[in-house]
Formats: sequence, structure tokens, C-alpha cells
Amino acid sequence: MVLAVYVDDIVITGDDEREIIRLKENLSKEFEVKDLGQLTYFLGIDIARNPKGIVLSQRKYVLDLLSETGMLGCRPVSTPIDLNHKLCAESGNPIHKERCQRLVGRLIYLCHTRPDISYAVSVVSRYMHDPRSGHLDVVYRIIRYLKNSPGMGLLFKSHGHLDVEGYCDADWASCLDDRRSTSGYCIFVGANLVSWRSKKQSVVSRSATKAEYRAMSHGLSEMLWVRNLLSELNVLKKAHESSLR
Repeated sequence: MVLAVYVDDIVITGDDEREIIRLKENLSKEFEVKDLGQLTYFLGIDIARNPKGIVLSQRKYVLDLLSETGMLGCRPVSTPIDLNHKLCAESGNPIHKERCQRLVGRLIYLCHTRPDISYAVSVVSRYMHDPRSGHLDVVYRIIRYLKNSPGMGLLFKSHGHLDVEGYCDADWASCLDDRRSTSGYCIFVGANLVSWRSKKQSVVSRSATKAEYRAMSHGLSEMLWVRNLLSELNVLKKAHESSLR
């Protein structure tokens, strides 16, 4: 049984229903708690179940964001950012930073269920200390992309194994400001995506090979952390093979 606590919100899961009921009874004796039943909504994330598995999405969160920005009726786009964008620190004129920072902050939280916008959000996040109009244009483009599929999320289903797999890549010298590379990785457990990241590397890589090795190092570190976490939770009953591509 696993008890996950975030401030005053608690999620209980496990494979022993009687033990879960006993835990709820003991908690109610010590604290004032309210049993909301089966998990359907948690910290802005919608949880839906169907015969194929469990779906996590932030549809309401996306619709609220579209409404607050007045973009419910906007024309959607098919990609969150241009493939060959030339975004840099001097892209456009200075703007009111608080609004841009707030929007980017909301997009960062949305990345919990939307790995498809992780790269675009990581790019605009680099310039939040001095945002320009060009950066805000990309932020609005991401929101227009979300309008295309507000209910998109993650599907978790059984594939008959719990192998830990990882994929990584690097975009060598992609930042126009300091020529640093961008690392990206995604980690799967049982063929289900559980962890991902896109971030500019902390140092300049003098070759594409070095950039790839740094990306591989970040991905492998995350894989080891995931495996250790699953072992501590007794999810991995025996050692599983792991791979990084």
C-alpha cells in the first residue's frame, strides 16, 4: 500500500482493499478527513478509467487557461513551436514581464500531462527574467496549439511487464545566445511514459558527440532514480532489464 500526501490532499493506493479501508478508519480517528471515494481529480489533473487503462489529462485546466486569456475562439495550430525557430534573448521589444511569467508558469504545470509541449515551454522559460514580444508570441502559439486538443493526456495500461526503458537525444548548439545544447529524454515503465524532460545543458559542448553523451547521462540518471523508487515501493519484485536509446 502506498500513501501519497501533498499538503492536505492524500491519495491511497495498493493491492489490499481491506488494508486500505483499515487505514482510512485509523486516519479518521486521528484527523478530520473526508473520503472522496475513487480518485477522479487531483491537483488539477483529471483521472479517467476505461477498459483500455487509466487516462491522465488536464482538460479543465487547459479550458480555464484558454478562457482566462480570451483564446477560446482562437484558430488552433498543429505545432507548439516552429521547427526552425530563431528565438533568442533579443527577440522583439520588452514587455510587461508579470503576465508573461504567469502564463509560462501555468504552462510549466501543464507539462505534467503534456510531454508534447515540454520542449516549447522549456525554450520560452529561458527568457523569463527579461521577456520580449517574440517570446510572448511563442507562448500564445503554445496556447493555440492546446486549443487543438485540450483533452490530450497520458494513457497507462498493462503491457505484461515492468521493464524500465529510456530514450534520449540532444540538439547540438541550438541556443543562439550561448551556443549550449538542449538535452531531452523520456522514461517508460512497462511501456508507459512516466518521466520526461527538455532542458538546456549547463555547459557548452564542443561537439555533437559530447552533447549526446551529456543527454545520455541525464537520461540514465533518471532511469536509475525511477528503478530505485520502484524497488523501494516493492513494485519491482525482481531485477528488470533496462535500456537507453
